[in-house]
Amino acid sequence: MISMVDEPTLRDGQLKYGSVGILAHEKSFIGEIPMLKAKEDKYNGLIIDTESIHTIVSDFEQALSILLQEAQSNQKNLIWLDLTTKQGEHIAIATNLGFIFHNCEEHRITLIYQVKKDAYIPVPPTHTIGVGAVVINAKNELLMVRDRVHTSSSIYKLPGGMLEHAEEFSATVEREVYEETGITATLNKAVGFLNSHPFMYGKSNIYAIFQLTAQNNEIEVQDTDEIEEAIWMDVDAFFSHEEMSIFQKKIVRFALENKGMQVVNFEHDLQRLGKKHIEFYA
Repeated sequence: MISMVDEPTLRDGQLKYGSVGILAHEKSFIGEIPMLKAKEDKYNGLIIDTESIHTIVSDFEQALSILLQEAQSNQKNLIWLDLTTKQGEHIAIATNLGFIFHNCEEHRITLIYQVKKDAYIPVPPTHTIGVGAVVINAKNELLMVRDRVHTSSSIYKLPGGMLEHAEEFSATVEREVYEETGITATLNKAVGFLNSHPFMYGKSNIYAIFQLTAQNNEIEVQDTDEIEEAIWMDVDAFFSHEEMSIFQKKIVRFALENKGMQVVNFEHDLQRLGKKHIEFYA
């Protein structure tokens, strides 16, 4: 049977409250096999409760097969299943029953089963996100770094790195500048965003460029495993240097000649939208 309760769901990245279906039997067991529990999402799909997944693989296989039959009978769209790296045999069982991979993290993988053959499957994560920093001091010098593993066409490049999970742009770019150079800098404006493909892992990449103001001038590289050298370079010398890429010159020139985008405060909307943070640049 399906019983209705007020409980949050989280599948599309937004926390929503309302009537949520719990697909379960009046009895928790069929014979001696405990049943899987699943919550209905707002798209007529089911999210399997990870706490109800059985340790015994044969029990999991039978319970999952029964759940698939019930989902078809109830004309559901998709079934979502999260498993961990410790559940390799469970993953094999699920794929044998028709589940496919959707997205994964270090110790977790999400699989989906398309109950209704034309049901829409949300697009899995498609991008990595990196940041670059244009940092200019009071002497009109540009902060540059050189990686130990040198992949850039320039002998030096702008400081920057990858956005970590749930990290804000401002925190990322300020952290990366400090780790790579020892310079404390504060975000001034967003310069622009670049979308490129292909990048790492066959995915696309968004490269967000920001201009920052340096609060000190003494360079002391923190991440010496990654960064070989960091320097201040005169801006005019940078533009005239033959071994600096045209791409980086365009970025720096755009930062200097354009107003850029400022972050808009959305703090008052966080609770209403169910978000921990929102960054909007305009």
